[in-house]
Amino acid sequence: SIGDDAAAVKATPGLLTVLTSDMLIENVHFKLNLISPSQLGYKAMVANISDVAAVAGIPRYGLISLGIKPYTKVEFLENLYQGILKAAGEYRCNIIGGDTTKSPSQLIISVAVTGEVEPDLLMRRNGARPGDLILVTGQLGASAAGLSLLLNPEIEISNGQSLKEAHLMPRARVKEARIAAKFGATAMEDISDGLASEIHHICEQSGVGVRIFSASIPIAEGVSEVAEISGQKVLQFVLSGGEDYELVITAPPGRAEEIAKRVFDETGIPISLVGEVVNRKEGVFLVDEAGKTCELEMLGYEHFR
Repeated sequence: SIGDDAAAVKATPGLLTVLTSDMLIENVHFKLNLISPSQLGYKAMVANISDVAAVAGIPRYGLISLGIKPYTKVEFLENLYQGILKAAGEYRCNIIGGDTTKSPSQLIISVAVTGEVEPDLLMRRNGARPGDLILVTGQLGASAAGLSLLLNPEIEISNGQSLKEAHLMPRARVKEARIAAKFGATAMEDISDGLASEIHHICEQSGVGVRIFSASIPIAEGVSEVAEISGQKVLQFVLSGGEDYELVITAPPGRAEEIAKRVFDETGIPISLVGEVVNRKEGVFLVDEAGKTCELEMLGYEHFR
């Protein structure tokens, strides 16, 4: 239990250990006037658990480190940890330690999560091959649209609260990833920085090109309305909005159909076919409904761009 200088856990024989970490900094990743302490803690955990899911792993242990601003109320920290523990409990991830220190001016939340995965199920970005189909779980654009609504409270739509919740309290697709890995997925990644960015990662690591069909991308309800009202393009939310934490998966045609069916039957989460993997020399392109193609730029948030 927590109390010693370090935690010691038993590694499960025959499994690979998965390790990931993520840092959230006030006014870079979040604004405290837009998110509650509990929601912030929940989201910080899910962001890391989603990375474990992206390699088809099962989350096991979490370490929480905080840089706390002077004069932060104890109640704030208690609520922050309520959110952390809520997410940890939902994904059966044990919090086993961390660190707490003073931060001069901004709240810093650093989470590290370990997990486990069978060697034959480990998913990476480098397994996609020409002829594979590209799948996406759930729907995209909800988080970016939800953030837009939070930043512009004067915009009101019928399902605005659902979009806001998608941004504030996302879900990690742990079960869906495990099913995809078991039934023949060749590459996988979570959509944290936007579909366009994740697709480019897979292409670079796998040495392939892709064709993404814009009309086939599953767009969350209300995203188009938010885009229209705010004067932005729908695909901007979908391709570069980020923080949807859905999965992008590649698999051979027969396997892709099986994965989609199994995931829906076991979790109720739909999977959409959004494109195909092609030879590297064919490039990375977006194809619209009329068949017109344009290069798919590596869009998405980059800290040092």
